Amino acid sequence: MNNASKIAVLLFVFCALVAGAWFAIKPFFRKHQQKTEREKAEQFEREISNARVSSTLKIAGDGYLGYFFASSKQTKKEAVRQGLGIEWTDDGAHIADRVAKLARGEYDIIAIPAAEYLIHGRAHGFPGVMVAAIARSNGGDGIVALKDKLPNNDIADLNNADLEWIYTGESPSEFLVDITAKDLDFFNLRAADEAAGGHGPWRKPVASSADVYNRAMNGRGDVFVMWEPDISRALQKNPNLTYIWGSDKFAGYIIDYFVVNKQTLATREADVLKYFKAYFRALDHYRRHADERTTDMARWADIDRESVESIVNQRKIDWLDLHDNCLQQFGISTGGSTITPQEGVIDTILSCADVLVDTNRIKGSDINDPYRLVNTRVLESLKNTAPRSLGQSQDGRIDFEPLDPQAWAKLKEIAKLQVRPIRFRNNTTFEVGAAEEVDKVAKLLSVNYPNYRVIIRGHTGGTDSEENRQLSELRAETVRKRLVLVHGFDEDRLSIQGVGSSQPPELRPGENPRSRAYRGRVPRVEAILVERGGL
Repeated sequence: MNNASKIAVLLFVFCALVAGAWFAIKPFFRKHQQKTEREKAEQFEREISNARVSSTLKIAGDGYLGYFFASSKQTKKEAVRQGLGIEWTDDGAHIADRVAKLARGEYDIIAIPAAEYLIHGRAHGFPGVMVAAIARSNGGDGIVALKDKLPNNDIADLNNADLEWIYTGESPSEFLVDITAKDLDFFNLRAADEAAGGHGPWRKPVASSADVYNRAMNGRGDVFVMWEPDISRALQKNPNLTYIWGSDKFAGYIIDYFVVNKQTLATREADVLKYFKAYFRALDHYRRHADERTTDMARWADIDRESVESIVNQRKIDWLDLHDNCLQQFGISTGGSTITPQEGVIDTILSCADVLVDTNRIKGSDINDPYRLVNTRVLESLKNTAPRSLGQSQDGRIDFEPLDPQAWAKLKEIAKLQVRPIRFRNNTTFEVGAAEEVDKVAKLLSVNYPNYRVIIRGHTGGTDSEENRQLSELRAETVRKRLVLVHGFDEDRLSIQGVGSSQPPELRPGENPRSRAYRGRVPRVEAILVERGGL
C-alpha cells in the first residue's frame, strides 16, 4: 500500500472516530442545550412576568388528613412567595416505597409515622432525619367492631383470637394492632401469633384503609382498623359498627413527622427552611381562617365539610405548630418561656421501638442512639419566626382532682397494662428486677397513657384470708410510693387495692394451673387504667 493510500485510510479512520464520538456525546450535548434553553426560558418568564419559583422540593405522603397542611394551597402560596415550588406526591400509603425513594433522592422530604420510619428506614441506613412533628393521632387512627362480636361491649372482648382483624398492612393501623395486643395484655392474640411463628390467623392485612372500609361496610370481618376520614364514614353509614379503641386512648405512639433526606438538608438547607417557614405560616393562617380551612380540607380529602368539622372539632388529629414542636417535641428552649422543653420525639422513638422489638419487627440494636434520627437545626433556625409568641401555653400536664373512695368505685376500668409481674422477696421488699418493672409502668403511664387514673392492685397466693388481703395492700402501697417518690406521680391519680388471693390470673392458652409458670404469676401487683372522672 502506497503512502497516499495509507493517508486515505488514516483520514477515514479519524473521521469515523470523530463521527462516533459525536454521536456518543450528542445526547449529552442535547441535554445540556435543552437545560440551557429551559433556564433561559425560565429566566425570561421571571423577567417578563411575576414568576418567582427558582427551585422545587419533592415531598411525599398519602391521603391521611393529617398531611393536609404539607401540601395545602396556602402552604404552596407561602412557599412560592419565597421562590420555592412544592411537588407533592400522594403514593397511596405505599410507605416502604416512600422510604426507598427518599433513600434514592427521588424525594427530598417525606411525611411518615415514627414507627413506620423505624421499620422501613433501617433497611436503608436511615436516609433522613426527623426535623418536625406533623400531628398526633388523637382518634385519627381507630378500631371499630361489629356490635354483635362484643358480648360485654368492652375492649376486653377483643382478646379473642377467633375474631378476624382487618387492617392495612405495613401502616399505622398495623402498629395500632401491635400496641393494643402488647400493652393491654391480650394474651390470646399474642399466643396465636407465637403459635403461627409470626402473624396469627386472626390478622387479615389488606392494601389500604379504603379496603378496610369496604370490608366493614360488607361485614367481611369482625374488627376493623382504619384512619380518618374512613372511621367517621364507617360509623355514619353502618349502625352495626361501634368505636372501641384508638389513638385517642393513649399518647406518644402514633405521631407523624417530616423526615428530610440527609443530602438535601446538607446541600439545600435554605430551601428546606423556606418550606418549613411556609408550612408553619400556612398552619397559622388556617387556624385564623376556619371556614377557609374547612373548605380546602374537604376539597383536598374529597369528603364533606361536616366530616371535616367533626374531625377538627373533636381534635381527632392534633396538629403541632412551631411552638409545640420546639417546646414539646424537640427540646428547644425559647426566650421568655417558663416551660421546661420536652424531647417528645425521643420518647416517641423509644416507645415505638419497645413495641417493635417486642413484636419482632426490629432488633433492639437497631435503635442504639435515637438522636441520630433527629435534627433540631431547622426548628432552631425558625423558632424566632413563630406566628405566635413562644412559651405562652401551659405544659399540658393534667392536675387530677382528689376523689373519695365512693367516687373511685364508680370509675370504669379500661384495661390492665401488660408488664411482667411485680413480685416481692418478703412482705414489702421488691424481688430482684421488680423495681425496674415499676419503672417501666411509670414510663408507660407518663408517656403513653397520661390521661388515665390508675388502680394499683395487689394479689397474693395462698388462702383467701384477711392477712393475705392486708399483705397485698401493703405491696400495692409499696408500688404506689415508688411512683410518687421516684417518678413524681400526682398522688390523686393513684389508688391502691389489696385483694389477696380472691382474683387469680386468667389461664392462658394451653396453660396448666399447677404449672410453675402459672403459680409464678399468682402473687403480683398490677396497674389498671381507669377513666379520669371528676370535672
